[in-house]
Formats: sequence, C-alpha cells, structure tokens
Amino acid sequence: MNRTILILIPFLLLSAVSTTAKQDKNATSKSILTITSYDKEGKTIRTGCAFYISQEGYALSTYDILKNAYSAEVTDSKGRKNKVTRICGANSLYNIVKFRTDNVSASPFPLAKEKVAKGTSVIVLSNDIKSLPPIETSVSDISDIDSLKYYTLEEKINNKYSGCPVLNKNGDVVAIMQTNQNRDNLNSYALDIDFEKLLDPTGMSANEIALNSIHIAKQLPADEPQARTFIFLFAQNTKDTTAYLTALEDYIQAYPEESIGYTQRISYWIGARNYVKAEEDFEKGLAIAKDKENLHYEMSKLIYRINMFKDYQKYKDWDISKAASEAEEAYQINPLPIFTLQKADCQFALKQYKEAFDSYQEVNKSNLASPQTFAAASVSAEMSKQDSTIILAMLDSAINRYGTSHPKAATIYLIQRATHLDRYGRYKEAARDYQEVENLSGTNNLNDNFFYLKSQCDTRAKLYARALSDIEKALRLRPNDYDYLVENALAQWRMGNYDEAIYAGQQALKVNADGADAYKAIGLALGEQGKKAEAIKNLTKAKQLGDPQAEGLIQSLNNR
Repeated sequence: MNRTILILIPFLLLSAVSTTAKQDKNATSKSILTITSYDKEGKTIRTGCAFYISQEGYALSTYDILKNAYSAEVTDSKGRKNKVTRICGANSLYNIVKFRTDNVSASPFPLAKEKVAKGTSVIVLSNDIKSLPPIETSVSDISDIDSLKYYTLEEKINNKYSGCPVLNKNGDVVAIMQTNQNRDNLNSYALDIDFEKLLDPTGMSANEIALNSIHIAKQLPADEPQARTFIFLFAQNTKDTTAYLTALEDYIQAYPEESIGYTQRISYWIGARNYVKAEEDFEKGLAIAKDKENLHYEMSKLIYRINMFKDYQKYKDWDISKAASEAEEAYQINPLPIFTLQKADCQFALKQYKEAFDSYQEVNKSNLASPQTFAAASVSAEMSKQDSTIILAMLDSAINRYGTSHPKAATIYLIQRATHLDRYGRYKEAARDYQEVENLSGTNNLNDNFFYLKSQCDTRAKLYARALSDIEKALRLRPNDYDYLVENALAQWRMGNYDEAIYAGQQALKVNADGADAYKAIGLALGEQGKKAEAIKNLTKAKQLGDPQAEGLIQSLNNR
C-alpha cells in the first residue's frame, strides 16, 4: 500500500493518533520520549527515540544511543525530564536496549497481547512529530527469528525512526523499529515487542559485552540466586567501579540478611586499601546478616590474603592471628570442613605446624578431602618433624585421590613423593615416580633441572643407562653447564664409555678450569683404560683442588 504521512500540526496529529489508536493526547505525549546520552565529561553523545513500556519507568530504545554512555536522560513531549538510572539489558545484534528511569509513575504504551497478521496496518510513532511525523504502513511479511516475530514493513522508513514504537489500531505497541542496514532495501523492519522480555537481566547478563559497554548502573535480576550470580560475575567483567558498587548497594538493599553483599563489598574496600569502610561493612553485616559464619569465614580469607602482601601496613589487629580467630568464629557457629581448612591454612602461616597437621587431617576425613589437603598435611607433618612414614602416607593419599590412572595434575605430588623417597633411601620407588612424571608431562615440557635430579636418583637406584639418558636430556637444554657435564662424564664412566667420559670431563674443564670433579671423572676413566700415570696426574690435580675422594682413588690405583 502507499505510505500516508499524517502532515498535521502537533495538536491535531496527536488527536488523530489518539482517535486511531484509542489513546488520549496526554498519555501519548508522556509515553514517547527523546533519549540523550552523555560521555564521562557530560558532553552529549547521541539523541534518539525511546518509549515507556511500564508504569515503573522501564523503557526501550536503540542500543547504539547508550553504548559508551556514562549517563543519560529522557524527555517527554512536554519537556519533562527523567534520569536513566539502571540498564536492564542490551542487544547489539538487534540494536535494542532496555532501561529504567527515575519516573515511578510513568505513562507507558500498552503492550499488544495479540500478534499482528500479514497485511495489518500499523503506525510508526516518533519522538519528533515535526521532523519525523507518524507513518502509517502495513506488515508485508512475517518471519520467525529465535521464536520471535520479525516484521517486514511495506515502506522504506528513514533510520531516524530506529527505536520508535510500532502501534496497532488499538494503540498497543506490537514492535520496535529496527535499523535498516541495507540502504538499497525498499522495505523496513520491526522486531516483535516480546523481545523486551529477553532483555530482563539474569545472572549471566554480567558477562555480556553489550551490557558492559554502557557505563550506567545495571539493573539486578529479580530473584536472589540470579542477583547473586550477577554480582559475582560483574566483579570479574567490569572495570566500572561506580556501577559495581551500585550493584552491590542494590543487592544489600534488596537482601539485607544475605552476607554475600557485605563480603563482596568488603573485598572491594580491602582491595582499595580502605580498611575503615571494610570494617564498617563487616560490623553492619554481623548485625543484620543471618549467615554470620560466612562473614567470619570471608573476613578470615581476606585478612589472610592481605597479610601475604609485602607492602601491607597492619590495620589494627588484622594479622594472621586475627584471620585464624575469624575462621574459628565461623567454625563455632557452624562446624563445616571449609572453615577448618581455612583455620589450617592460618595455623600453617603462623608456623603452628602440629596444629595445622591436625586441622588438615580433620578436613581429610570430610568430603573436602583432596590431593591438596593431603599434600598440605604432608608438608605440615614434615615441618613438625613427624615420622617419614606419616609424611609419605599423606603423599600416597594425595596421589591416590586421582585413582589408579594418574592425570597430569598429579605430577606435582609425584615429584614431592619422589623427593622424599629419594631422601629416605627408597631410590627405586623414587625413580619410578620421576619416570611417571616424565611420562605424564612429556619430555619436551620438562626443564633441565628436573632431568639432573632424575639422573642423580637413577644413579642411586643403579639405573645407570637411564641416568645417562637423563643427564644427556639436561645437557641438550643447557649444554655448557659445568655440573651437567661432570655428571655426564661420571654417567659415561659407569656405563663403561671411557672415551666419552674423558671427553665430557674435558668439556667441563673448558667451562671451569679449576673443576675438581671434572679432573676426578677424567682420572677415573683413564684408570679404567689402564693409563695409570695419566689417571694419577688428573686425580692429583683433583686432590689439589680440594676433592676429598681423590687421595683414596690414587692409593687404589697404586695398589693395583
């Protein structure tokens, strides 16, 4: 059909729309809005059309108007202004944003309950009647996109109408005008008004790039679990501290008995080194929150954490002892294993190793037992000088938590166990653990020091061929290391590769001309080749450089 532009003076035009749409002139003037966005310095970014959809001040407009904005306001046709106070949701693909204003008695357009059919006449109403008069057109096609109706309008409509409401004959909003990306397209498009429901915030909204590109406070989800998720994720996804603090305040006001709002804000204040405000929130939370144990627990973790910073200037009694006492307070209210674990970490930091061991063992009897808690018990047992069997039993438990087939994550505990087994003289068991670490990690993912230690353990386990292979791997990573070259010379000597041993020793002397170990390794190899005089010459040099074994080796050669 042909487009009909209602070219009338504002009063008559609104009357016409009122008659057609069954709305009164005053309501329409309050429903349609001009939205203006501002940058950080208060300068105008953009203006455009918006409209109220609820009496509580919720409205819709185009996303691009509010993108990067730090503030915004709406103005109705009578010049009445209201601030945009919260952003509910934003969609950059469909270029739509839902927001709330401080108008708590708005006059919204009714939202259509029934869908329009193909061929139905509709009216596109703008915020600027003089420049952008209402347009009557019809729906020429209807598509389903993401379970929503997407309307093709018969006329090509200027993009200045983007974000404007599309009304049916009863004056109900059926759709919102879309931006036409194709200038050659002779049609225009509108998205079903039900899309606004998808812009209601959820916990996961805090991850959305479009939403976080608007620097205005965000609307929290309507239910507490979703709101809790939102503030958790919002902390990770925004650098806008004002918006974040507003969200926390909104949460605390809505759910004053939940500790999470206080603990999240305490964490923020402590991160900002504002310990006074952190303490105020802590005291406020203890007075109001129902789950006080969580406040004590979180406070313990935060105080513990700041005491790990070298630049921390102690605030009042906020030290590790205070952290431990807060963990104990939490435990006394509710004896959960997580509180015991926090207490154990504090005891360890206070060097109360026996007490820490007992606390970790209490955790290890609970459903919180993990490789980490058994490993912590092992270290605590070692530091409190307990028997080696207890230390190893804890490491065995840490590794066994992974089952019979160990994942790569077990390597840290395998290395710890290998180190202890080696120290306690159980060399073959230690060598097995070292080898499993290499198998799990991959040879190319390990450093030279690992292969040096593994080679030494293999030697003590009399696995000489593997020891030689390991020191060669270390040398490939650091070919000019004196210790590795000497160890290679000795490994070659043990394998009967005397020429290779002599060569490796000579290479070591190029790195350190006064290396007693290198002279000794060369002397040992020469002795095995029957070159007694040369062997004694090198061993004597080793003796002169301070090697304690050289004299005995010289005597052994002389007695042959």
